[in-house]
Amino acid sequence: MFYGIACAFTHNVAMNKRTTITNEKSIARINTGKNAEAAAADFLQANCHTIIARNLRLGHLEIDLLATLPNTNLLIVIEVKARRAGTHAPELRVDWRKRRHLIMAAQMLLSRRMFRGKQIQFDVVAVEMDQLQKPQSLRHIPRAFDANLFQ
Repeated sequence: MFYGIACAFTHNVAMNKRTTITNEKSIARINTGKNAEAAAADFLQANCHTIIARNLRLGHLEIDLLATLPNTNLLIVIEVKARRAGTHAPELRVDWRKRRHLIMAAQMLLSRRMFRGKQIQFDVVAVEMDQLQKPQSLRHIPRAFDANLFQ
């Protein structure tokens, strides 16, 4: 009887340590994402984009950055991807599932009155991070994919 209680106690301690490690990794990943999105937004604003929204939630879908260009009827949905420098290109992580989610989010956005009649463009910003999780290089890929491929 005592043996069962001792095992349960040590198991709970191990779970708490694992949970703590997982939470630290999650926090680091969230901070990396925030740093990358902030760098992408600064870069786009320096290149004449107007950021309308960051981390826009539409149901279970999310748009990292939503921007416009001045004097255009264009609404730009921007996906920001970050990776450590030296690993494979971050933009390769925008697979068909992520593209489909972005297209569904854009369709939900276009159904709103304030965005009716707008043209949609899907861009990707790839950010490579250094060891301190600071942006090292940034690539903006305008018109990264086309929504017509999924219809």
